Amino acid sequence: MSGVFGAADPRRQIDVLTLIDKMTAAMSHRDWFVADSFVDHACNLAIGRIGIGIFNKACQPVWNSNRTVALVMAGEFYNRDALSGNGDIESDEQVALALYEKLGDDFVTQLDGAFILAIWDTTRNCLLIANDRFGLYPTFIAQMGNRFLFAPEVKAIMVDPEVDRSLRDDAIAEYVRFQRLLGFKTFFTGVTMLPPASILTYDYDASTYRLRRYWDMSSVPLLPESITFEEAVEEGGRLFRAAVTKMTKGSGRIGVFLSGGLDGRSILGMISPNDRTIHTFTFGQPGCRDEYYARQIARAAGAQHHYYPYENGHWIIEFADLHLKLTEGFHPWIHMHGINMLSDVRQHVDVNLSGLGDLLWTQSNFTPIHLVKAPDDLAFNSLLFELYGQKYSWPGITYAEESFLYQESFYPRVKGLAFDSFIKELEPFAGLPYPQRVADFNLINHFSRHLLYAAIFGRSHIEYRFPYFDLELMSFCYGLPFELGYDRRLQKAIIAREMPALARVPDASNELSITNRYQKRTIAHIKKKLKSGFHQYVAPIFPSRPTLYADYEEWLRTDLRSWAEAILFDERTLGRGIFRPEALRSLVDRHLAGQEEWTIGKIVPIITFEMMLREFCD
Repeated sequence: MSGVFGAADPRRQIDVLTLIDKMTAAMSHRDWFVADSFVDHACNLAIGRIGIGIFNKACQPVWNSNRTVALVMAGEFYNRDALSGNGDIESDEQVALALYEKLGDDFVTQLDGAFILAIWDTTRNCLLIANDRFGLYPTFIAQMGNRFLFAPEVKAIMVDPEVDRSLRDDAIAEYVRFQRLLGFKTFFTGVTMLPPASILTYDYDASTYRLRRYWDMSSVPLLPESITFEEAVEEGGRLFRAAVTKMTKGSGRIGVFLSGGLDGRSILGMISPNDRTIHTFTFGQPGCRDEYYARQIARAAGAQHHYYPYENGHWIIEFADLHLKLTEGFHPWIHMHGINMLSDVRQHVDVNLSGLGDLLWTQSNFTPIHLVKAPDDLAFNSLLFELYGQKYSWPGITYAEESFLYQESFYPRVKGLAFDSFIKELEPFAGLPYPQRVADFNLINHFSRHLLYAAIFGRSHIEYRFPYFDLELMSFCYGLPFELGYDRRLQKAIIAREMPALARVPDASNELSITNRYQKRTIAHIKKKLKSGFHQYVAPIFPSRPTLYADYEEWLRTDLRSWAEAILFDERTLGRGIFRPEALRSLVDRHLAGQEEWTIGKIVPIITFEMMLREFCD
């Protein structure tokens, strides 16, 4: 994926030119990948960038006028025109470099966008790395003695043989329980993730780095309780339209990945009409709700629609290795939907306006009332832990299943560790009100460590922009009284007000048109019941449509069974001393029996974890 990378080794224990070439090769997944790098031989330090030829097209690094400061960057600024003043500065890279020379390390606080950048300042013997407020370009870091490395992919750091590859017990416990890692850890002791909104400065002379956060959501002021729902709809709609407008500027070809839900539809409805064609893309089983309603949404918006059917699960085997290479095991394969259409999508668009908006529009199943109204921290912590284990993805293993899943020699190392680690990750947010606490916690642990990986593997072919992560819009919604946005009330009202034609197309989750008005909602419920009764008792003309766009559960019993069992019960898997063979067999047999729902969430992370070990450790 696009990003910046580099290495510094003041003690000259390794040649960074050789190292940087290996890092580049490890991340060059497709022919269209573009990489530039610079080596300061006098300091044995190198910086580089890698991209896919859509953003940041000019060669890098860029230099200041006397060639004492070099900058590499991936991403873009949405306020470039305001920052460039008289307009003489033509590129984002030049804007960032000029701002750094003017303001120093804090220049990043003036930037509004999605970016990661690195600066080598020879006058200070200092390497600076900074990212945007939401960490939309993940970056990993490692320090081994005096040597320091950074890259957008762990595999690029792992080319250095000195990196500590020992597996973290807390990472294993989290991944098997939550199907993701929490905080900024990786599977490996020697590699961590750069937090969002960070300024990292590596002092070359001291061979150490310092990390500080320049912003977090807790600094956003809460709005007064007196704000009305109508006022929230008006201002939320204005900010949302401004966010989408900001992210459709320029000549790039724009597309939207479209389901039958609310997020992609909202973005599509806010795109201002002009001469260019907007392409929309949907994947899923033929006849499923997403396929049926997305087609109607695209037609109502005048978009050119593309549909990619999932007739069976064989595509997963075809693309599993690519998905693993791009997401490095952090993202289980049951979330790789859409990867099979990327080559075709690249032929039509340059940028996908991503509908990842779960944090902005509060969903009742992720943030229920009893969580934000919890009586105390004990209740809040235990409720959120259960939600992460059972609601934020497929339901994971229980404590009872954990007790027999691991080998007897390994179990004491992870017993209760998922809970302990979860509580530790919650500690930095302890002073916030519960609605803001869960939103801030989810920004890192649900978005950055889970949802964002759909964009990470997508960025192997196209670039992404995130309208829901516009700073002004996110801050406004974050500061609202919780009740105004609960269960997507605010989002639905904005859709109904700003894009009535798209609001008339039913929401795939309940097959009802989108409205907040009680009378209209009641009439829609009655119509749905009448159609269902007519279909059942009179004539089959109103068929029910399947809700699943991808039936991973059934595919694991059929198309994927041999593939999955070959991984789970291979000698390499069983010989690692982590999982008990009889426990794996029991989980698989329960799933094959088909008598329980959602057992797949207990099995898939183990498969993906083993695939990761084979790719990066064996």
